Formats: sequence, C-alpha cells, structure tokens
Amino acid sequence: IIFLYSFKKQRPPLLKYWSGKLSVDSFDWYDADRRAVYNPAPMYVVFVEAGSRVGYRWETAHDVPMACEVNWLDPEPDRDSSDYENYIQELQAIEGGEDFFNSSDQICQINFFRGCYQPPTEEEYKRLRREYNTD
Repeated sequence: IIFLYSFKKQRPPLLKYWSGKLSVDSFDWYDADRRAVYNPAPMYVVFVEAGSRVGYRWETAHDVPMACEVNWLDPEPDRDSSDYENYIQELQAIEGGEDFFNSSDQICQINFFRGCYQPPTEEEYKRLRREYNTD
C-alpha cells in the first residue's frame, strides 16, 4: 500500500479507481459464506479520500460495499487550510456510518465493520454476523 500511495501522490489520476483483493492463497483469506455468489467478508482494499487526506480501507464486494475503518496515510489538514472544511464534511460522512463514496465512486457503509482496521478473522466475522443477526 505504501508504494501505491506514493505513486498515487505523484500521479493521482492513474490510481483513482484502483483496488486490490486479498489472495485466496493468503492465510487471512476465508470464504465467509459458501452459499453467496461473492465473498461477503471485506477482502478488497481501496484508497479513501477526505479532502486532501488519503488513506485506505478494506471493503466487501457488495453492490453497496460495507467497509472497515480508514487507515490514514496523510496527516489531518491544518485547521487554517482552505481544504479543512471540505475534509471535515467528508470525514464526518465516512466516520458517521452514513453512505459515502469511496475512491472508486461506489457508495459504502461502515457500521458492520466499525472498529476493524483490517479484515476480521473468520471467527470475528461470524461473531459480527450473529451480533447483527445476518446469519
């Protein structure tokens, strides 16, 4: 991610719609619901932007992805900067659990994976499904 982040900073348009997927060969990958057409666990990583601040997060493959928390790569803009108000508005949408657009222009939601900065383990995912009554 750090390499892609530095590349994104140098040439923003080239990675506007970039996303990555956790390999099925990874020890962290699991098939959360074998009955589903797609894996409902957050196995995709995308860049997220709030104003000029860039971070990344893990998301599901849903039409309306559910997302983990943002791992920020940039510092928060200075309160006196011209970008600060825009940053705060976009940050509130991201952290408030409202629908918001990710860097791939997809609407996302964060409530289900609130507190997760990386994909939950299979056991954590099953606990969340029980907690939210999605089994």
